[in-house]
Amino acid sequence: MIQYLLPLLVTATSVTAQERLTMQEAIARTLKKNYDLQIAQVAVQQAERNNTPGNAGFSPTVSAGIQASQSRNNVQSDLANGTEQNNPNAVNSSLNPSVTMSWTLFDGGRMFLVKKQLNELEALATTQLKAQIQATVSRTIQTYAQVTLQQKRLIAIDTALHLALERVKLAELKYKTGAGAKVDYLQAMVDYKARQDDSLTYLATFAQACDSLSLLMGNNDGKLYRVDDSLRINTALKPTDAERLADVNLSLATFRQSAHLSQTAADIARTFALPTLTFNGAYAYSRNTSATGFALFSQIYGANGTFNLSVPVFAGGNIRRQAKVASLQALRDELLYDRQNTIIGRQYRTAWRNYSLAIAAYRIARENLDLAAENVTIQSARFKVGAGTTLEMREAENGLVQAIIRLYTAEFNVKVNETQVLELENKLVTAAP
Repeated sequence: MIQYLLPLLVTATSVTAQERLTMQEAIARTLKKNYDLQIAQVAVQQAERNNTPGNAGFSPTVSAGIQASQSRNNVQSDLANGTEQNNPNAVNSSLNPSVTMSWTLFDGGRMFLVKKQLNELEALATTQLKAQIQATVSRTIQTYAQVTLQQKRLIAIDTALHLALERVKLAELKYKTGAGAKVDYLQAMVDYKARQDDSLTYLATFAQACDSLSLLMGNNDGKLYRVDDSLRINTALKPTDAERLADVNLSLATFRQSAHLSQTAADIARTFALPTLTFNGAYAYSRNTSATGFALFSQIYGANGTFNLSVPVFAGGNIRRQAKVASLQALRDELLYDRQNTIIGRQYRTAWRNYSLAIAAYRIARENLDLAAENVTIQSARFKVGAGTTLEMREAENGLVQAIIRLYTAEFNVKVNETQVLELENKLVTAAP
């Protein structure tokens, strides 16, 4: 069969010689520059920055401020003691710096629950990033496999071009020597032109697949890639224990963590019905001067503090309502997790079923290709000696081309289903070739 594949090996290489790209390189570029991954990484960084004791309410709030004023007035006044004050340039000044602190000492345990919530939010963002990595690598492998498939389909079409051209030459020779009819030569030319048109169609599909791969890698350059000549497929995968799938699947992990977050939010909502004890303290300094009046100068400084106990008595039923709504949200998220667990289980069974069928189809396609190649060899020999017809030769050629395409497609299907199985098992990043 090699003699039928050699012509397009040269053609495909020249078409896609702009850049050589292996699957490992495509995955590495995706992990580095993919926009979805960068967005997920920023979300993790946000969750990390938010997860602090101060954001949970453990730390006091301290602020410093200063107020200063000065006035200049023309003062004329008669005082009660009979004296008069006349000052056309009376200056009054005031300086009041202070440091204040507010510290919540007890809020029904809310600050501990909020810190727990922040921990869970950070863990959820991390899990979502891992799930995004798995999903993105999965799409990259499947898209790379699609590019490989289209590149190999070009090889199949060029094989058909080579076979059609050989038939054109032979039919022309037989027609000119009187050993064959002109209609055979014309039919061979029609088939050859049709193969040329097929080649252009597959080239456009190949370019589109390259664009999809570039997008995943964070590029917008419109390059054509020369990818691997074959896909590394694994036909010996073993299914994970169904009971362990819930522990390893990242999609289920995000739903489970979301359910825990909702339960924590419900616990937080219930704390608003409990008393709150707050300590407020301040250290203040006050200095006032006056050019008129009884007190020409005064200065006060010192610390003060107060404890404030607040007990919610009635808020129109809003506290109870908010707690009930939060509890219902927790129940809803728990149901969503149970539903997702069922969906993932079905997806896993389907993925394994498709993987097994793809392997069976791949093995059949390999056997069929050998038969089709042998048939072309026999029909070509018969056509040269005049024992075979143009129709028989054409059917043999079509059978070989379709057998090649079926083999490439079967290999692609095995790779896609293998990738989907590994993604569901959270093994894709370490298992990626």
